[in-house]
Amino acid sequence: MTTIYRNYEVSKLNDTFVGQSQDDESLLVSRSYARLTAGIDQMWDCLDRGGAPAWFCGSRAIDLDVVTLDATGGPEVVPSETDPPKKEWKVPYWLFGCAALGVSAPVAFAMDFLQIDARIDVMMTLGVCAVALAFGRNYALIAAALSGFVVNFFAVEPILAFSWPFNASEIINIVINFAAAFAIPKLVKEEARFRQMLE
Repeated sequence: MTTIYRNYEVSKLNDTFVGQSQDDESLLVSRSYARLTAGIDQMWDCLDRGGAPAWFCGSRAIDLDVVTLDATGGPEVVPSETDPPKKEWKVPYWLFGCAALGVSAPVAFAMDFLQIDARIDVMMTLGVCAVALAFGRNYALIAAALSGFVVNFFAVEPILAFSWPFNASEIINIVINFAAAFAIPKLVKEEARFRQMLE
């Protein structure tokens, strides 16, 4: 699963944690998650002061296990009182599901009620793909399940009632959404692994 930490996409490949900057193609690599986040923190603290850490060499991949993180030019070891908190907050699955349903259900109902010429099922599939890229497989699976519910309940006749059995279009849409929920995070991991092999 990929998480975001201070504008770095952090993922685990085998026994190594990889942090890829969202601003450029630089990678920070470590076997320790704590060391990786400390390196990211030091990078940001130095950039805030207008410089770069002493260990930053400008290469595309930096192994933080072989550098000294508190080297000269780095930030102070004790954070100041004005530093923002560095705690990472993860959205609980139930809260994500409620939020996704709370947004998608009224939008789908309004689109159908107003007879807007847009395919709700296609929009939901795009949403599942976006969730898979941003949050990973588990959140995308929740989004795929909610997508099937929203399309059936709000977009397929009879409106505001479940139609059973599903028609062929709904089944194909559900299969595509679940396939995207599994495949996209897997492709992102493989792409990161491939980049690491090229280094």
